[in-house]
Amino acid sequence: MVLDQALTRFKLAGIFIQSTMVTHVLTSISDGREMDMKKPDASTWIALVSYGQMELGLAPGDAIQPVSNVPHGHMQNITIRVLKERTSGDWWVYYGSNSVPTGVGRFPRSSFTYLADKANHFAFGGAVISHRADPTPPMGSGSFPNGGQGHAASFTNLRIIDENGNSKPITVDLPVLVTNNKCHSITPINHGECLYGGPGGCVR
Repeated sequence: MVLDQALTRFKLAGIFIQSTMVTHVLTSISDGREMDMKKPDASTWIALVSYGQMELGLAPGDAIQPVSNVPHGHMQNITIRVLKERTSGDWWVYYGSNSVPTGVGRFPRSSFTYLADKANHFAFGGAVISHRADPTPPMGSGSFPNGGQGHAASFTNLRIIDENGNSKPITVDLPVLVTNNKCHSITPINHGECLYGGPGGCVR
């Protein structure tokens, strides 16, 4: 992913699907949304690998509106589903905004090496980036997870889709990476849900 050098602060919520081998070769798909710190009322749809096919007029870089207005406004729900199509082997992305997700694009099988066959690792969460001398931006809504539902950002209905297309809820907690819990954090997974975020303000 190439970031505009003028964009000094950046935050992301996303899903990462990977295939790691003993040779430490890594291929991955990353889908999610970023917040433009210059326009904090607009989220942007991004992908780290260009789609081979786009539908419904939704492309990487498009603004997603409206966004949630917390803590006193309406909560928006974005659903992202990524699965491997059995016949072609392409990775399809489904997207829905307050609606059932619909196929919007695909990562062709030919774009990958190991991920062309299968994935063996996935991750999800938020990330914030800033220049070394600048404080990190808020993550999620800017509220810590202990602010509760309706205040903090959340992942809900977390599920894994197996090779046969069966969807199974994630019912156990997963390993967590938090670089600085004074600025952002995440709760354990409980019934396929977790809360995350924080006010930021960390300086490296």
